[in-house]
Amino acid sequence: MPKQGQFAKSTRTKQLNSFKVKRRSGGNTIPTDQLTDFLLVRFALTAKKRVAPAAQETVQRFLIEISDRLVAANGNLAQLVPPLLSKLNSQVPWQFYAQLTANWALLQRFLVKELPAVPLVKRLRVTSQLSGVQLNRLVAEQLAQRGAAATLLGRGTLPPAQTRLLAKQLQGALYQDGRLDWPRVRALLAPLPYRPAAELDAPTRQWLSALARQTGLTGAN
Repeated sequence: MPKQGQFAKSTRTKQLNSFKVKRRSGGNTIPTDQLTDFLLVRFALTAKKRVAPAAQETVQRFLIEISDRLVAANGNLAQLVPPLLSKLNSQVPWQFYAQLTANWALLQRFLVKELPAVPLVKRLRVTSQLSGVQLNRLVAEQLAQRGAAATLLGRGTLPPAQTRLLAKQLQGALYQDGRLDWPRVRALLAPLPYRPAAELDAPTRQWLSALARQTGLTGAN
């Protein structure tokens, strides 16, 4: 599992060609610490080609973050994803969310299909799903909170209620009828400086910086 406050290290995505399930003498099962690598390989073989090349790294990184938490959450995506989005909000540019929401249906279908087939001693399955509308609302909350914090920055110590009120107003502008208004997201957040955390490994910082420079919204919902 990644260290608290850090994004998945880039080395996890470099193991796809070399990873092999080690068969134990007691059978063909794998330990839980190989679950993430197993799912990464299956994703590369079965679903990755259906993701636009520009978004493949984003989807793969989010799969790593989810997979590292599946056992603890007992496969409950509705429980797992909200705190994960909150954790990542300070680490990723808004373009990450545009790519994620556009590909969430594919990623969730992959997990529903593939997770029960992973040869763990105690098999896992997705016990609760998260709809695209629910994910959009959660993402809108995170983006609105970021926008509110940036808007009020430099105005001194303000009551938390004021920040929450502004965030709620921004969320109403960014999220309507179950969908995110990405041009409005871009107008709100593109002027804000983005710099990846210094403690991330160099390839991860390079990827996030390149992602933050993308101006197109191809594939966003």
